Amino acid sequence: MNVRKILTKNYINFRGWSTNKKFILIESDDWGAIRMPSKAVYDELLSKGVPVDRNYFTKYDCLESNQDLEQLFHVLSSFKDRKGNHPVITANALIANPDFEKVEASKFSEYHYELVSETYNRYENNSKTLQNWKDNGIAKRMLWPQFHGREHLNPKEWLKTLNANVEQEKIGFENRAILGIGNKLSSKRSNEYMAAFEFEDEIEMNQIHQITKEGLELFEQFFGFKSKSFVASCSIRSDKLDKVLSENGVMYHQLGQHLEPIGEGKCKLVNRFWGDTNQYGQIYWRRNATFEPSRDPSFDWVNSCMAEIKIAFRWGKPAVINSHRVNYIGSIFEENRENGLKLLQNLLQAIVKEWPEVEFISSDQLGDFMSESINK
Repeated sequence: MNVRKILTKNYINFRGWSTNKKFILIESDDWGAIRMPSKAVYDELLSKGVPVDRNYFTKYDCLESNQDLEQLFHVLSSFKDRKGNHPVITANALIANPDFEKVEASKFSEYHYELVSETYNRYENNSKTLQNWKDNGIAKRMLWPQFHGREHLNPKEWLKTLNANVEQEKIGFENRAILGIGNKLSSKRSNEYMAAFEFEDEIEMNQIHQITKEGLELFEQFFGFKSKSFVASCSIRSDKLDKVLSENGVMYHQLGQHLEPIGEGKCKLVNRFWGDTNQYGQIYWRRNATFEPSRDPSFDWVNSCMAEIKIAFRWGKPAVINSHRVNYIGSIFEENRENGLKLLQNLLQAIVKEWPEVEFISSDQLGDFMSESINK
């Protein structure tokens, strides 16, 4: 780490609530969401001039497969903390994806979605994925779901983009891919349609509130329990969403730093720190370490992450590792999954060796621990 990053990491970690526990969390966004459907579609888009190779999400990310989960669980199950718990990835999940056929039938005038269970069944060789997730990821607490949104896009903005006759988006839709790679012909928003909770006016904000309420209800029906914590896609959301989240069981915010929509595609940066609370009593914390091998396979992610964990522990903070789903997906490029899992194994080995007293917990467990500590 350079000097500026070291100073930033220390600033993030010295502020606010602290503990003498050495907690390790892995917060991983995008589970359940579609992006690039297959290697064949990737090759097709690339041959037509769509620059899907320039963004690591469109190059590597795909709906998780049963094979992805089996190999991930193999790595996680090979480690235990001092209490006998396996490392747990908090899988910030989407509960729905666009229903391309119905959107197309409406001539791009209406948005329709399908539940993620339908998406799994539609993807080749994915029929066992959901059961594997429930039997191993949830029952054995290795891939623990929390709420990331109903879907990983803003329906209104996506339809607007599709109706703008942007060639690369047209090709993406025909191939059932979600691109979001930044074509400013159709949007003035920084993240275009990928930011599900971004809005431009009060009418759209109220629509998002209704979508959020529905998404949280679907999450509970799907997984059998409420999501206690939340993180917004692309880190963009309004504090006005907190009331809806609170009324539907969300007690904790995983991301203390986020972007607040202020209209016309603009956002302002909002910072909160460890143990800060809002008017609804919801507690905030910060992600303070990063492990993203897919972003740059040549970077030394293990040693970089270990250095960030050391800073967190120095200030009495849990180590909350940001690590997207894309790092563990191999449907498009198998070597992406192989590299991500190899480095994850190396990281976990280094952690348990350096700190034998470490405890692996999920985000909602951290929130419960912080809540009890703060409210004593």
